Amino acid sequence: MKPYAYLTLALLVCSAAAAGVNAATHDWQSYFQVRYTETEDQGDYLSLRRLKLFGQGPISGDWTYYLQFLYKANNKSQTDDRVVMQEANASTAVKSGKWTVGQFKPPFGMERFTSDYLLPLIDRSQPTDRLIPNGSLGISFARARGAQFERRVGAARCAVGVFDGNGANEPFDGNGPLIVGRFIYEPRSAVRRFHSEVALSWRKDHDIDFLGQLPGAPSGYANFSGKDVRQNLAVAYDAGAESIRAEYFAAQYRSDKRGLPSIDAQGYYLQWAHTMSKKWSTAVRCETMDPDGSVTNSKDASWVTIGATYYIDSDYQKIQFNYVFRSEKVNESDNDALLVQYQRFL
Repeated sequence: MKPYAYLTLALLVCSAAAAGVNAATHDWQSYFQVRYTETEDQGDYLSLRRLKLFGQGPISGDWTYYLQFLYKANNKSQTDDRVVMQEANASTAVKSGKWTVGQFKPPFGMERFTSDYLLPLIDRSQPTDRLIPNGSLGISFARARGAQFERRVGAARCAVGVFDGNGANEPFDGNGPLIVGRFIYEPRSAVRRFHSEVALSWRKDHDIDFLGQLPGAPSGYANFSGKDVRQNLAVAYDAGAESIRAEYFAAQYRSDKRGLPSIDAQGYYLQWAHTMSKKWSTAVRCETMDPDGSVTNSKDASWVTIGATYYIDSDYQKIQFNYVFRSEKVNESDNDALLVQYQRFL
């Protein structure tokens, strides 16, 4: 890590410790994740995967705030060694629903709304990371700046948001608007839980870098203009110790530049998790990603992840073990990976 990174890390840790002395009306928490990664093709390394500080509390009247900060180091990522404000928003409940304004996750995708400290496997799926509207987009961390209205009616919930389209923490480059809608159906039951949802997004693109979302895309996708449209379908079922998740993503990138082809991408995953006891759980996920439906190449890949979690103190302190089997449709590489992650709330 660079020298200033150590200073930043120390400041965040001190802030996290101080957060525990807030007034009762403000709730602040912090946790960190340290990860060991060993890959067949790139060797092994130790990283600070996440150090997060987040909190919420009242502003004035019925308005409340939510803030979330992130620091990470040695992950071989362009987002390492910097403090990032992931979320900064205010919300208020009204008679017909709830308003949220500021910087937050657009209402798209089921797995994306599972906090990383609660995931049954160490990482989210590749389709989630890449095919949601602001996934793998600079340092946005899948967030956006805008306003959203959400409402619950019986077993149904819906949310509609309008965002600037450039991605959180990214410059205002004239993209947008980004319009996102999500509908959830979740009937209440005391013994089991069924959850289904559908989401749509549309954005006008002026100058946006989609190369992170689309491995192997033409270089012109670094400053893409045109529009991107996305669809998401998700289902979940929980009963006792069993949990099943499945999601499908599709994205259409329609270029308005002469000579730059449009691209259709898609991906899906199926995940099963089982709670064995208060101390152990297991999970398996199968996923696939096709970043360009018009060609078949080494970027068309699938992953099978198997994992186990040991709970030292529920999710407040735990160790996760994952092994990822990676497979490319053509020119298959030796790039399987072992991941071990320790998580602790401060």
